[in-house]
Amino acid sequence: MKKNGTESRVRAFLRENRGALLVLAFLLLERLLALYALGFTYSLNSDDAKYINSGVTFAYTGMITGHGGDIPSAQIMPGMTVFIGLCSLVFGEGKLLWAALKLIWCCMGVAAAWFSYRCVNMFAPKWCGIAAMLPFFRADMVWMDNLILTETPFMLALTAMVYYTLRMGREPGWRNFWCCAGAYMAGLMLKANIAPYPVLALIYLLFVKYDRKLLLRQCGALCGVVLCFVIPWSLRNYAHFHAFIPLTCGGGNPALLGTYQGIGYPLDAELDYETNVDQVVREKYAGFYGPDGEVELRFETYVSLMADGVKAKYRLGEWLKRDVKSVLYSYFYMKPQEMMEGIFYWGEALEQPPEWLELLQKIDLRLCVFTLCAALALKKRRGPVLFLTGVYLCNIYIYSMTFAFSRYNASLMSLRFMVLGLGCSLLFSLMKRGMEAVRDFDRKENKKPAG
Repeated sequence: MKKNGTESRVRAFLRENRGALLVLAFLLLERLLALYALGFTYSLNSDDAKYINSGVTFAYTGMITGHGGDIPSAQIMPGMTVFIGLCSLVFGEGKLLWAALKLIWCCMGVAAAWFSYRCVNMFAPKWCGIAAMLPFFRADMVWMDNLILTETPFMLALTAMVYYTLRMGREPGWRNFWCCAGAYMAGLMLKANIAPYPVLALIYLLFVKYDRKLLLRQCGALCGVVLCFVIPWSLRNYAHFHAFIPLTCGGGNPALLGTYQGIGYPLDAELDYETNVDQVVREKYAGFYGPDGEVELRFETYVSLMADGVKAKYRLGEWLKRDVKSVLYSYFYMKPQEMMEGIFYWGEALEQPPEWLELLQKIDLRLCVFTLCAALALKKRRGPVLFLTGVYLCNIYIYSMTFAFSRYNASLMSLRFMVLGLGCSLLFSLMKRGMEAVRDFDRKENKKPAG
């Protein structure tokens, strides 16, 4: 009886979602074709190769390093290193490891499309959920899923945590909470910028009138889960670097690079780095220097990142003194706009020209703005649309406060695709209202006496 019941549920699931499952099959096929064309060992020879080296080092030594080698690091979150290291224990460190990781990444990209479909399907018809999946056919999404970078697994974690947050709003309880907490921790292990997400989720759940007592207990449970990572990770970092580092110490470099973006920023030749950066670093981090006056080898990366932070703070301070307006324009408009309209794609998948994708990206952004306006005007789907928009913009501005790079926006695109799916439903509602208005007008005209 139980077996027959399970088979019935499976058949019902397949029947109800056959359209979405067909799209998933084609999404996976597209990624596998790109994988065949690019090759299993296709690499940018940049961060992706460094992640592989770091994972292999972890498999051999159990040490979390930034880019391999034998020096501990807190520059990045440990998720990629640990996951690749565990895969290396199974698949070795050669082509088989690359092939396994590429296949896993392709499946993760497809899974993000599935969660996008499920998110939209909670509030709109299934065809709208399928519409949210279609942008995953874009060449930049396919190309990203063929790179061993944090973007693909992070997008999956982000999409999953959004899905389970929305589910919590409709089905209060612990089951969806634990799934959401698991997705959040997976995302946090990859990118520290997602740390504020629980605040946004809390606002949404209060908006939908979630049980406050249950929410309070779940907030406590999430704090406990986060502390289970933060405490040992902070102790580990303190033992190596004699500093409190609850997440990463790598923020100084992107913050510095970000001071060279925008308009009106100070030129290097105009600033006194020797007095305001070099001397400050030597005094502040004197304990990391050896008898020869040079930074000890094991602290080189850490001190370099801290120096970048000091330099970034100095440059930004000077920029604010000279032209506050250009700072505000650069950080709150120019950099976010460049991120939202940019694509992470080097034209090496499916032979789709970057120009087409850049046009699609701009159209996509404007359709998202339309969806937000329509949701507010029609007073429909406001909760999910505002929540998705808030999560997206929050992350965009977190990145824009440091270094604006289209690669960072790529991992957030599933949020925009979900907004587009909800937008299809709102557009249908607008068209329906328009047709009803036309029919009402026609009826009134027909009732008027002739002559």
